[in-house]
Amino acid sequence: MVRPALSASRGFDILELLALSPNQGLTLSQVARATGINPASCHSVLGVLCQRGYLVRDPATKRFALGALPVALGQAALAGQPLLARARAAADRVAAEVGLPLLISAAVGDEIVGVHVCPDPSGRVPGLLLGERKTMTPPLGAPFLAWAGDEAVEAWLAKDPSGESAGASGARRRGVAAIRARGFEVLLQSTATSRLASELAALASNAAGQDGAGFHTLGPNMALPNELDPDRFYDVMLIAAPMFDTSGTCLYNMCIGPFPDPLDGGAIAHLGERLMRACLEAMRASRP
Repeated sequence: MVRPALSASRGFDILELLALSPNQGLTLSQVARATGINPASCHSVLGVLCQRGYLVRDPATKRFALGALPVALGQAALAGQPLLARARAAADRVAAEVGLPLLISAAVGDEIVGVHVCPDPSGRVPGLLLGERKTMTPPLGAPFLAWAGDEAVEAWLAKDPSGESAGASGARRRGVAAIRARGFEVLLQSTATSRLASELAALASNAAGQDGAGFHTLGPNMALPNELDPDRFYDVMLIAAPMFDTSGTCLYNMCIGPFPDPLDGGAIAHLGERLMRACLEAMRASRP
C-alpha cells in the first residue's frame, strides 16, 4: 500500500470541503475545525492552495472559496472522460423533463461520490451533494455491485460494520440480483411505509389491499420491491440506473429522488426506463 502524503491529503480534504460550500466560503477556523487540521498547518496549506489558484480568499470576509484552477481541471477532466460528459448532458435533459432532483454518482474506490447534481424547480437537491462522499458499505452501493459478479458482492457484504445476520445478507444478495434483473434500482423507505401507502391507495379506490410480501430488506428503513405492481403505491427514496465503461465496470449511477409523494408501480417503471434510456444513450455516444 502506498503511504499517504499528509500534506497532499490535507489539501484534498480542504478542496473537497469547500466544494460542499460553493456559495458561501469558509474561514480559516471553520476549515480547521471541519477537517481536524491544526490551525497553523491549515493556514500553510490554504496559503499554498491560494498561490496555485485552487482557492481564493475574500479580503473583506476572510473566507476561502474555490478558485479558477479547479474549473479548468474540471473541463480538462470532462474532455478526457467522454462518458461522464455525455452523462451530464443526458442528466440535465432528464431533470428538465421530470422536474425532480437528479444525481450522477461515481464509484471511487470504496466510496460513492456525487459528481453532478440537478436540483428540481423548487431547489430541492438529491440525497448526495456535489463532491460529497459516502462509504460503500452495506446497504449503500448495491446498484454499483449488481453487475460486478459474486466475488465483488461477497466482498461488499463482508464490509458491513453492523454484523448483520446471515438472513440479512441473503436478503441483500437477492436485492442485488433483483436490481440486475430489472435493470435499475428502486430503493424504498421501508416495507412498512410502502404497505401503509398501498393500503391508503386501495381504500381510496375501493380495491383489495396488498400484503407486505415481495420485498428485499437492505437495511433499516431500506428495501427493494421484488416486483412492481402498477396499481400499488410505494414510498420511493430513489430510482437509479447504471452506466458502464468499455470493460463493463459500473462507473456511474444516474439517480432520481427524493420524491415528495408515493408513486404507483407504473410511474416507477416509467421513470426507471427513462433513466435506462438516458444511460444507454450516454454510453453509446461516448464510445468510438
